Amino acid sequence: MILSGKKFAGAAYLRLSREDGDKSESDSIGNQRELIADYVSHQQGLTIVSEYVDDGHTGTNFERPAFMRMMEDVKSGKINCIIVKDLSRFGRNYIETGRYLEKIFPLMGVRFVSILDQYDNSGEGDDVQQMIVPFKNLINDAYCRDISAKIRSQLDVKRKNGKFIGSFACYGYRKDPKDKNHLVIDQTAAETVRMIFRMKLEGSNSKRIAETLNGIGILPPAEYKRNCQMNYDCGFRSGKNPKWEIVSVNRILTNEIYTGTMVQGINRKVNYRIKLSRPVPKEEWTRVEGTHEAIIERAVFDNVQKLFGTDTRTAPGRETVYMFSGIVVCKDCKENMVRRTSKRAGKVYGYYHCSTYKSGKGCTSHLLSVEKLENIVLKSVRTRIGWLVRAEEALKRMDCTNEEQTGIKLLNSYIEAEDNEIERYNFLKTKVYTDMLDELITREEYEVYSKRFSEKQDAAKVRKTVLLDKKCRLLANKIHLKPWIEEFKQYKDIEKLERQVVVKLIECIEIGSKDEVTVHYRHEDEMKELFEFVGIFGGDDGEMEAEL
Repeated sequence: MILSGKKFAGAAYLRLSREDGDKSESDSIGNQRELIADYVSHQQGLTIVSEYVDDGHTGTNFERPAFMRMMEDVKSGKINCIIVKDLSRFGRNYIETGRYLEKIFPLMGVRFVSILDQYDNSGEGDDVQQMIVPFKNLINDAYCRDISAKIRSQLDVKRKNGKFIGSFACYGYRKDPKDKNHLVIDQTAAETVRMIFRMKLEGSNSKRIAETLNGIGILPPAEYKRNCQMNYDCGFRSGKNPKWEIVSVNRILTNEIYTGTMVQGINRKVNYRIKLSRPVPKEEWTRVEGTHEAIIERAVFDNVQKLFGTDTRTAPGRETVYMFSGIVVCKDCKENMVRRTSKRAGKVYGYYHCSTYKSGKGCTSHLLSVEKLENIVLKSVRTRIGWLVRAEEALKRMDCTNEEQTGIKLLNSYIEAEDNEIERYNFLKTKVYTDMLDELITREEYEVYSKRFSEKQDAAKVRKTVLLDKKCRLLANKIHLKPWIEEFKQYKDIEKLERQVVVKLIECIEIGSKDEVTVHYRHEDEMKELFEFVGIFGGDDGEMEAEL
């Protein structure tokens, strides 16, 4: 017990936290100060020598700047008494608050006074109040837990509605002055974001992009925000000469928010007592599309994500990766093809061969020169774009014709056939049931037949659903309104392949034996459906015939 006859150098500790729900006027810093001053004025031997204020800091832990400074002054002997308005101002963590009151302060000889709780560990308080204090601490802790749950619930609702709830908008955006939960484009930073994505598609790796940005003097995200006086503070300073790093470039290249999709809930606090946050599984992130204006087109973003999964190492002496890097694979073993060079008669020749063969683990070389591959792919791209242009023209002509003169007639015949099939199996199921009642077959035989007919009937229903969906899309002419067609058509006059074109249009390129090359395009299934509908028939790439 702390003796009451000694002189006390007191510390007034004041705390207010909106996060804890401390919003009432009675909890304001001014009111706490007045209450403590009035209390001290009626106490003999007690003088306030210092005031410590944690305004805006949570009571769920004791990692508060003013509180830690106060404890240093306690250790140095500057103060030996702490006065608070009530226990909730001191802390809302039941365990930690109890540890200070029951162990730390008595051990250090510190007097602690909670005015409204009538608690004074010098022995001058009511014994009943001394016993009630642990229960009050427990109630304060429960109150904080309840407030935390309510705040988290409110934030979850905002996330699901696509409202931005972060303290600072990501690089490339600003908070809308009219609505802090909405993002608007920061045109200056957005141009840098577009440049980063463009360089990636053109073959630059993240290291080269960072070097380029540093070379032309573009400020990295954190410094840009501080320079724009956004009152930004992430708790980290990068030194006197902040620079773009690989990690900051990759963070931008993988951030889906640039497509106009709000992505939040990536990290979550462990609990209301601990500041530490942990990553949330990607499938549990909150994603809401179309919440703000996009900086990067979805197709461009998706292409860049694909590049992160490929081998895009830059060769020595080059600033960008090779045109087909990470896209060319062996048709037999499906492993990446390796690019090599050789010199003959003073000239350098490039060629691709199977990486499995190169490592001595089987397969064959599938050797093909770079020049020949480029010519084959360029010809394939031109042909494919030509088909798309002709197919679109055919669809436009179909728009002006009667439904019965188009492929819809064929679809209707297929749908009718499936209807007949469904009805036939329905008849057969009824017939076998009647046969069982007439004792022409046993119940076991009936169940076998009935199950078989039901399975066939269900399969016919599935086929009919697929056909109906296809008919709806064709009638609405959605096939040739797909944005990916425009992506292809913009290269209809292409004369030379570039890395950006290859990444944008091609999924992968397979190289087989005897110079066999198969080009797999993006949106290939939709493309095939379009060609079938307008009358482009055939088999392998490069062998189709157009009957338009």
